[in-house]
Amino acid sequence: MSESDALQAIEEHREAIDALDRQIVELLNARAAKSLEIRALKPEARLGLFDPRREEEIFEKITAHNPGPLYGDDLLAIYQAILRVSKEMH
Repeated sequence: MSESDALQAIEEHREAIDALDRQIVELLNARAAKSLEIRALKPEARLGLFDPRREEEIFEKITAHNPGPLYGDDLLAIYQAILRVSKEMH
């Protein structure tokens, strides 16, 4: 592969990553909106805002559905950040 071919391939991969990033942002915002909807319903259902059992379920599900190449611990770190941000939303 020539240098120009390699540069072109890199650019194509970067464009694909940019498209994936847009999808990830859209999905993260959709997830955040659902979290806010659930939070609004919890007082009526007499549930606390924080449910550690639910977090463990989430971690178990994402670990079970992870085909890689991300390591399980790395995926858990990402989801811990997502859940932390979700708890801080208003």
